[in-house]
Amino acid sequence: MKKKAIVLSLFLLQCYCVTGGRTVFGMDGNPVVLLLSSLFIAILFISLLRKGKLETGSYKSDPGKKAIGFAAGVAAIGICIPAFSNLLSAYPNPGEISDVLPQIDALYTRYASGKFPYYPLEEFDWKPYPVYMPLNWLPLAISYYLKTDIRWTGIIAMAIANGIWGIFLWQRDATLVTKLISLLMPAIIILSFIGFSGMDIAVSLETLIAAYYIILAIGIANNNLLLITIGLILCLLSRYTMVFWLPLFGIIGFQQMALKKNIIMWLSVLAAILVIYIIPFYLKDPSILQQGIAYHNKCAVSEWTGHGNPPIAYIFSAGIYLGSYFKTILPGDNATQVFIMRSIQGLLMAVLNVWGIWYYRKHNGMYYPYYLVVMLYLFVLLFYLFSPMLFKYYHIVTLSLSAVLCSIMITQYQPEPSIK
Repeated sequence: MKKKAIVLSLFLLQCYCVTGGRTVFGMDGNPVVLLLSSLFIAILFISLLRKGKLETGSYKSDPGKKAIGFAAGVAAIGICIPAFSNLLSAYPNPGEISDVLPQIDALYTRYASGKFPYYPLEEFDWKPYPVYMPLNWLPLAISYYLKTDIRWTGIIAMAIANGIWGIFLWQRDATLVTKLISLLMPAIIILSFIGFSGMDIAVSLETLIAAYYIILAIGIANNNLLLITIGLILCLLSRYTMVFWLPLFGIIGFQQMALKKNIIMWLSVLAAILVIYIIPFYLKDPSILQQGIAYHNKCAVSEWTGHGNPPIAYIFSAGIYLGSYFKTILPGDNATQVFIMRSIQGLLMAVLNVWGIWYYRKHNGMYYPYYLVVMLYLFVLLFYLFSPMLFKYYHIVTLSLSAVLCSIMITQYQPEPSIK
């Protein structure tokens, strides 16, 4: 009971640090508290996993429990609907605050009308070049079909992902209370943003990306090849963040999964990349990826330079990553500092791969699906915390992966080592 209380406390602290922690811990202190609390979740998870204190046994499939679990997962997200609806009313024109949703919407509407979608948005003075991958904007078809605000697409996706989570969770041998708490964690994330940082969730569609990562994490944790494959496709074709985790996943997966499963999974992922991105978009204009990266880097340099007179770098004001520390200590102008920080970020991803593979081989008795999930969480966490440019809503993904880890710890923890 004590460990479960610690886990839940750390998760709630994470949510608060991301959404409103600066008011208590300050702009400089909040990133440190966020880093330490987030790392402690991973350290605790790995410690329990290494000691065999997380139940990893199989369970008997039960159609009735699956239906209840799915309904419970969807209902858990459903409690956010009134608050989210009020939030949309409070921010009816998100394009006046941020160009994120206008870019995503433009990509979909251009494509739906038969146009090639990747070209700048002329209605903005700075002419943003849309950098988003297809599965970040194609699902807007749901909202257009339902004739609703496009921001509901992410909530619908979260409900589906949480329902899938419930299917597996409800069949586990865990208490009803811990199951319900687990399914409420994604709702806590959404409500934390609405309560403490409404604007950030109102001007983005990061809930859609979070849903993708939940599906991937749940698929891996339950060793479900179909969900793993779908999750890889969804994540790779929406944001590139998890690509840095792929070498570790590929090496451990190749060692632990049957060759036939590896072939099916990777061929399916490759086929999806070809059909959804390469053939319809990249081959028509091979410069879109390079232009997108160049525009993103330009934005990072602009944010480090600041806005107004005198210029103020508002990107650091939320205190949700370590950029302000590097801004102080790195040499050179803003462009040089951004380049150096990207280099540090890339080096950290490489080191994490090497360490992750070494640590797994050193403790090869660990249940590898759980290990892959906690490493996915660490990759995303550190990639964001050491990124040159990070907006608060990005951390919806970080918190969602944390919710999966915390769920496993509170539902699968057992004092005695599990029998594998």
